[in-house]
Amino acid sequence: MAVEHVNALTKRWLAEAGADSAVLSALGVWPLLAFLADGADQETREELSAAIGVPAEEAARAARELLEAVAHTPSVRTALGLWTRNQVRLHEDWLGRLPDGVHGELTGDAGVDQKRLDAWASEHTDGLIPQLPIEVGKATMFVLASALLVTVTWRSEFREGIAESLGPWADAEASIPALKRAGWDLDIVRVADTPIGRVTSLIVEGDEDVDVVLVLGPEECSPSEVLAVGTEMTGAPRHPMTRGTDLPVGEAGPGVRVEMVESFRDQDSLMVTTVPFRIAARHDLLDRAELFGLGSATDSARGHFPRISGFPLAVQQAVQEAVAEFGPVGFRAAAVTAISMFAGAALRQTHRVRQVSVTFDRPFAYYAVHRDSGLILVAGWVGEPSRAQDEGVSSGSA
Repeated sequence: MAVEHVNALTKRWLAEAGADSAVLSALGVWPLLAFLADGADQETREELSAAIGVPAEEAARAARELLEAVAHTPSVRTALGLWTRNQVRLHEDWLGRLPDGVHGELTGDAGVDQKRLDAWASEHTDGLIPQLPIEVGKATMFVLASALLVTVTWRSEFREGIAESLGPWADAEASIPALKRAGWDLDIVRVADTPIGRVTSLIVEGDEDVDVVLVLGPEECSPSEVLAVGTEMTGAPRHPMTRGTDLPVGEAGPGVRVEMVESFRDQDSLMVTTVPFRIAARHDLLDRAELFGLGSATDSARGHFPRISGFPLAVQQAVQEAVAEFGPVGFRAAAVTAISMFAGAALRQTHRVRQVSVTFDRPFAYYAVHRDSGLILVAGWVGEPSRAQDEGVSSGSA
């Protein structure tokens, strides 16, 4: 399956975005690029294939299998949408490789089309993202979009309080809410020896099949460095790793302290302190066109997708809107990604031809991960926590 390739794109995107990667989802982008690769000309095909890590002739099948696999995950909902103007006559063989029932029409009335596609985005994200992240204009001929909604309820809830001290966040004027939890499973805390030093991860388990992994790195490391290493700590270990039961007494890793204490219960315990957060971000994929294989596809002097349609198409916009909420009872995240196209050349006669304990008291990374496959659904960086005086900030309850 395409899991390793989606995670690889996640890692590259996080590395480039750094602290700007408040929340993003390569899973929202990857299937769109794969379906476009299936219908592209040779130059664009090669660029898109390099971006997704799969040969173009295998891309559509891999994307469809990925979406079908995620569809069986109780905590995740996905949707794919395709809308075209009537001038864009799609090749049946390309359309047939997309999931059934995704194709709709654009009327050419920008107001009507925008309203309808905005409603689609809102419906498939439970209102977390109320609008499609692109503008549908009179020149828009083709829109391909994905929607992703992740809803996780914790197996064990946190209790809410106010933090007495939270590292660099403690000097803020507003008090900072804290989320605290006591438990007995020490092994959900792990400390890895990585190229950037010791890095701590905490698995916050969901009650279905999605967990959220919090990752805290050395203070002197940049967000990009921590995010890159964090993607390697969400699945099979790639670096030497010590579980909580085997950590030495003392400062055992970033944010981790191990002590021997007196207790009436003959059982080890784990105390977790973190912060709630609600983060939203907008990513213009064309700002990093090479990363996503969209470099040549934006050249409007000609069309780039002859296997999709005889109508000359060039990429007009490519944007992702994403939001993530982490609170006392759960985690919610949503992403809507949309790629629009306009006429890639002057209209002309066309011919159809054949072509071949942790304490997270300073900025940290987070990843929503499908437990069985290791697929990273959503990832990002918490630069600031929610504050008690914030208005309209969700607690992240699921």
